[in-house]
Amino acid sequence: MKKIAIAAAMLLGASSVYANGTDAGTVIQNSATLSYSAGGVQQADVNTTQADSFVVDKKIDMVMTTTDANHIAVDPGATQKETHFEFKNEGNSAENFKFELSQMNGGNSDNANDGTTLTDNKDTKTSSPAPKVQYSTDNGNTWTDLPADGIVNLSKDQTIQLKVIVDIPANVANNDVMNVKLEATAYKDDKSAAESETGGSDTQGAVDIVFADGAAVQNGATTDLGVTGGGVADTAKDGKDAAVSGYVVATPVLSIVKTSCVVSDPVNNTTNPKRIPGAVIRYMFDITNSGSTDASGVKITDNINSNLDTANTKTSAKKDEGKDSCSCATAPATDISADASVDANNKLEINNIGVPHTAPNNHTCVSVETEIK
Repeated sequence: MKKIAIAAAMLLGASSVYANGTDAGTVIQNSATLSYSAGGVQQADVNTTQADSFVVDKKIDMVMTTTDANHIAVDPGATQKETHFEFKNEGNSAENFKFELSQMNGGNSDNANDGTTLTDNKDTKTSSPAPKVQYSTDNGNTWTDLPADGIVNLSKDQTIQLKVIVDIPANVANNDVMNVKLEATAYKDDKSAAESETGGSDTQGAVDIVFADGAAVQNGATTDLGVTGGGVADTAKDGKDAAVSGYVVATPVLSIVKTSCVVSDPVNNTTNPKRIPGAVIRYMFDITNSGSTDASGVKITDNINSNLDTANTKTSAKKDEGKDSCSCATAPATDISADASVDANNKLEINNIGVPHTAPNNHTCVSVETEIK
């Protein structure tokens, strides 16, 4: 009886073990040995006459995310406002990536920080100054401007942080949205062009290129930054990935309603008073903030009719901030006479008024009292 045993020995080229697999370009050799006996006599081992060898191909994969949980709230004309991203090379080799920034021009449904459904309808400033992209290889401790060609070489498994720095136009209004897309494309080693995938069948002795990236989707943020349509997503296996962040203009939007009521008159006192000479008239200013941020430093200016005696108007000034409504019949509680003034021409000014924006308590009630001459 002949007994035959086959033992295979794998001889590997030098490589390091990473989460994303064997390095591209690694040469893997395999040889086999036959060990057998004939008639109970051990025979000499027989080795393969030619070892099998192949080269590990390059898998290009990456992921771009935004690390902003919400749109960045900005004022009109704000400068040097940042959005934030993170990018990881998930392929099995060092790779060049070209980073490119673009504006998301309209048609992109998303949510503002307060959950209001909005649409991308504006661009950040694109010149004077132009938007700038910086990256960090040490978790944001130091930042470097992207090179002129936008290409950065990243080692296998390397993660970097990126930030987009823009100025906001002055001619924007509350709830205007400006989304920006940051996209990374794998580039050839010589940086001459975008990397291309190897077509056809496997080339055993050479490094083929395989795109393994998925379709770009908005990730890394809450649904408050969800964006759909308008070129946000790309197809899978195209050697690129993108993410979107953006800015929402958040300003107060104020309106004012002025009403009057009679407090007392010299005949009826406070019982069903009428607007006769000597009657005290209360003016109520109902200021409403329908914007996205609180208002502060608000000033009321009012030219009081010359038929009214304003001698006590300053001392009567009161306010209540954060109310759900204002009623002329009830004077506010807080004395603000120190912030009020009436000049010789009966011009009333009241300063330092705040108006919250959160409904329904987004009203501020301010009252003053005068007397009919």
